[in-house]
Amino acid sequence: MRLGTFLLQLTLAFAASAHAAEPPDALPDDLDALSLADKAPTTPPQAVQAWRIFAEGAFGQTKIGGADPRFESSRASLDVRFDAHVAPGLRAVFSDRFDRLHSNGKPSADDVNTLREAYLSWARTDEQIVDFGRVNVRRGAAFGYNPTDWFKEGALRSIVSPDPMVLRENRQGTVVLQGQQLWSAGSLTATFSPRLARQPNPGTFSLNVGATNPRNRWLLTGSTKFSDRFNSELLLYGGDDTRPQVGLNVSGLISDAAVVFGEFTAGKGRSLVAQALQLDQARHQQERAAVGLTYTTALNLSITAEAEYNSAAPGRGQWNALPGIDPYGRLRVLATQPSLQDLPMRRALFVYAKWKDLLVRQFDVSAFVRGDSETHSRAQWLEARYHWDSAEIALQWQLYSGSSGSFYGSIPQRRAIELALRYYL
Repeated sequence: MRLGTFLLQLTLAFAASAHAAEPPDALPDDLDALSLADKAPTTPPQAVQAWRIFAEGAFGQTKIGGADPRFESSRASLDVRFDAHVAPGLRAVFSDRFDRLHSNGKPSADDVNTLREAYLSWARTDEQIVDFGRVNVRRGAAFGYNPTDWFKEGALRSIVSPDPMVLRENRQGTVVLQGQQLWSAGSLTATFSPRLARQPNPGTFSLNVGATNPRNRWLLTGSTKFSDRFNSELLLYGGDDTRPQVGLNVSGLISDAAVVFGEFTAGKGRSLVAQALQLDQARHQQERAAVGLTYTTALNLSITAEAEYNSAAPGRGQWNALPGIDPYGRLRVLATQPSLQDLPMRRALFVYAKWKDLLVRQFDVSAFVRGDSETHSRAQWLEARYHWDSAEIALQWQLYSGSSGSFYGSIPQRRAIELALRYYL
């Protein structure tokens, strides 16, 4: 029996034999916020738990090109999060994940610990908040690609899922001093991230501040709520060896079930090809954008469609010319994606869907497709997840398709499948 068929049958067997149950407390899901139907609670909400701890085991198989077409991998993970007030006006947040990895592929996998967050938040008044420590500073109105999320660079230590929400949650935060002023119709936030080391440290238990704090950086953010249906955010970002960048986020309701959003940045910077090939190239004006719409149906199905653009990425002509500049040029450009988390092609279309309680309660299905508009290749992902009171089982499948020499057709990994079991402690 092939591994994919066996894993699928095992997942469906678990789901069919279980009784429906409410899932344990989890971090907020951005798609949940887009469910705009009237869902007034009939019972008082439960208090948020300070601790969230789970253990997870996974087994997977990856098919690649070449003489040795596939390899197997396994993972054991421990995920810990604490978020609570430890004194009047003082909140403490700690979030950490350890992944013990094994693979018979080349190169072999290394164990990694990711300190995602560790900071104190002091509310001087109800309108003034100061944060200090390692904070996961997330920005952006879009879903699959966030140009204004500048602190994502160097933040990924371990990738357990390509789901954009999982990537945003599991990355390591940046050491910052951050202050926020609130008022009824908006806020103003100032963030300073100091240089703590010049080079990343890939050690298992390294704090890796060379990846998150390689230079002095700052971010100013002002948000305004024009009405109950329209929000905007203006950002200004800069630092050492970083030209000032301006960003804009907007989102608005166009109906009780549809949200439109847009995200845009502009500023001088180096192209992805120059960064990947370490070319001495002057900085040029670059623009990045993502615009889209999320629609939520009465059947708990949410669909997001997003158009993405990155002028710093290679277009079709530049991509086709890369082998003449460097035989491994295409792979080097693609390799910048995990570290920079930037869009590796000039234009792309992204569609994400999440269907909760599909057929039976507590059975959720998520999927996305990203198609590059330059060379017409695709990245596809599908996950089926079933929840119990204190456990979850998930089967995820990933596929890269495209002609030889296309963006996703150039990735050595062709197909991957993984079965994971999670238990909340």
